[in-house]
Amino acid sequence: MAHYSILITSPPIEDAGIHTAQQFARALPAQGHVLDNVFFYGAGVLNANALSQPASDETFPYQRWQLVQSETECRLIVCITAALKRGIVGEAEALENGDSQYNLKAPFEQAGLGEFFSALHNCNHLVQF
Repeated sequence: MAHYSILITSPPIEDAGIHTAQQFARALPAQGHVLDNVFFYGAGVLNANALSQPASDETFPYQRWQLVQSETECRLIVCITAALKRGIVGEAEALENGDSQYNLKAPFEQAGLGEFFSALHNCNHLVQF
């Protein structure tokens, strides 16, 4: 049994790559492997935007990541610095600024690169999409 981490740097509009990443993540448990976490970095943080509204004929990557998390029980970690630069704001940051609106919601969670690098010590494989 191998432990995996997935690094997502592709935005959700690159649906083929994101869809492949989600299929890969969902297939790991069936192969006897464990998905420890998915880390969203750079433009990949846009996958965690709970307020995105795709067209009716497009898939909704945000909901598919929620499905990945519920099936694999992995952590969905969003780089806080990359997220804030792209307008992906958690509840704590919104309240800090006197705002009640935020677009980063559970099961996604914020963390820094340091926490991601620490989590990699428990993994055998890192796959980037």
